[in-house]
Amino acid sequence: MSLSTRDLVLRHWQLANAHDWVAFARLLHPALVYEAPQSRERIRGALGYVDYYATWPQPWRVEVQKCIADDAGAMTRIDFVSSAPTMTGLTIFDIQDGLIARVTDYWPDPYEPGPRASVHVERY
Repeated sequence: MSLSTRDLVLRHWQLANAHDWVAFARLLHPALVYEAPQSRERIRGALGYVDYYATWPQPWRVEVQKCIADDAGAMTRIDFVSSAPTMTGLTIFDIQDGLIARVTDYWPDPYEPGPRASVHVERY
C-alpha cells in the first residue's frame, strides 16, 4: 500500500526522529536531491541524505507544526530542536513514483554550516 503524500512526509520526520535509518531510506527516491539555500549545501542521492541525518553532530528532533500536501509534493513547517537555539524552517518535498525525490530546506537566515561528518555534502 502506498502512502499519501502527507503521510509520506510525516513518516519521513517520524523515522528521522526515531533514527530508524533503514525504514527512512525506503521512503527516498534513489536520485533524491537535497538543498539548503541559506547554507548553500547540496546532497545528491538517497544514501547521502540518510548519511547527512545519521551523522548529525548533536542530538536533535523535529517537531512538525504544519503540513500542506497534494499529489506532487508537500511543505512542512518544522521546529528543529537541538542543543542550539530552536530554529523554525520550511521543508519542501517533491514526490516522484511515490517516493521523496527532492527536499529543500529553508531557514530564517543565511549561515555558514558547522563541520559535517557526512562526505556527501557539497557547497554551491
